[in-house]
Amino acid sequence: MAKKFYKEQFLKSNLYKNKKDLINTLLKDNELYSRNDVDKIIKKYMEGII
Repeated sequence: MAKKFYKEQFLKSNLYKNKKDLINTLLKDNELYSRNDVDKIIKKYMEGII
């Protein structure tokens, strides 16, 4: 099972440092996400699906 993190942890991550605005907008506070979840959410947004 993939490790899950809160939005705040992704905002502090160097891995997503260039996507902080997207993370802040697309993820919900107090909800857990895996890296795979976040990558999928960002990809869908960038493709205009959301």
